[in-house]
Amino acid sequence: MERPYVICHILSSLDGKITGPFMGTEAAGVLGAEYGRYRTEMNARALLYGTTTTKEFTGFRKPVLEKTEEVPEGDFVADDRADLYFVSVDVDGEIGWESGIFCNKGRAPAHVIEVLTASTPAAYKACLRKTGVSYIIAGEKELDCEAAMKKLYQLFHIEKLLICGGGIVNWSFLQAGMVDELSLFLAPVTDGGCGTASLFTQIQSFTEGEPVEFLLRETEQIGDGGLRLNYQPQNRKI
Repeated sequence: MERPYVICHILSSLDGKITGPFMGTEAAGVLGAEYGRYRTEMNARALLYGTTTTKEFTGFRKPVLEKTEEVPEGDFVADDRADLYFVSVDVDGEIGWESGIFCNKGRAPAHVIEVLTASTPAAYKACLRKTGVSYIIAGEKELDCEAAMKKLYQLFHIEKLLICGGGIVNWSFLQAGMVDELSLFLAPVTDGGCGTASLFTQIQSFTEGEPVEFLLRETEQIGDGGLRLNYQPQNRKI
């Protein structure tokens, strides 16, 4: 396998939401602690997030761009020996990084890798180089999930990676056959919210994707009503 072993690791409400008021409940808090413990025990070398989720982590800070006409072609590797990587899918170049190292409360510092396309603005790529953020080119105009995973393996030697949301990035890599496991923590709560992120979400502008079936491999009750479910997607590419 010339790509990382990929686990989609998600905490969800009973109605499949991964954000919203339910996250503030006691039930979600109990399960969230176990979710975090399992994430640590999985000992993955990289955590991958979508653009919207990364924006939340970075306080919706915008990049400071300078006018530029040229930037070296191809990928940019600032650090291929980091202990941990924070991988952000950001094809439009919207994330404002202040450093090539991301420090999230309660977690070890992680070197940042941005997943871009060939059409991502040159000024943004130049900004990442100046800031010390690595990036890879995966696709011409649209994200090529398989190419992204192969480059993460080849350039950064990442053998295990967790995809942790949001719903669009979860679905994109699942549909591409790049997910080997679904690690789902199901909280016994719902808030009935509309417009909040779901476990898997298709980009509206894309044509409807093929359904993906799963094989249930393991179940575990957590607390009074939470569940840990482990599934194997039947479309994964080995």
